[in-house]
Amino acid sequence: MASFYTIPEGVTHQLIKHSYIQGSVLVPYDPNDTLSNQLRAHNLTVTTNKDTDNLVNPIWWTTMRDKQYDWVIANTTGINDYSEYILDYGIQVAKEGIAVLDRLSFIEPVTKRRNFLLSNKLSNMIILSPRPRFSSVSASRDSVTSCWFVFQRPDKWMDGTHVSYAVNWDAAQTLPPLDDIAIK
Repeated sequence: MASFYTIPEGVTHQLIKHSYIQGSVLVPYDPNDTLSNQLRAHNLTVTTNKDTDNLVNPIWWTTMRDKQYDWVIANTTGINDYSEYILDYGIQVAKEGIAVLDRLSFIEPVTKRRNFLLSNKLSNMIILSPRPRFSSVSASRDSVTSCWFVFQRPDKWMDGTHVSYAVNWDAAQTLPPLDDIAIK
């Protein structure tokens, strides 16, 4: 399965900047290593799966749990057939929690996600503005309101959900120091 939604460059920076993620990471599905390579750039130890058959295989997930990953990080945008497996098994695999990049509408408690959303603590939401432009394997493009959703394991729960707005996440610009601005 080739993913229509590929990760835009720089989108992981906001996840790392606005949440406490460190250590070892399992990326349950990343056929092009795009997400994995961005996470490696943040000095995380990353293991990547490229085989969709593993996503629906409980034995594979059990093997991953035994490897003691701190976090599971995934792009679940556009992979509806597999997102339920990534969520339900991913939270069991990770010692700390799971972070998923998806449409903002992800938090609507539809039947597929209802039990997951009721059973797991949403600790962080990092809303990306402007909308990430997802490049596809074809010439089509899609721009959707996207968010990093970070869920912590029950023993790591804290009260409340921290909501961050990653405004201008795609523009790595800095303002000049006030000392460098001439007043006329």
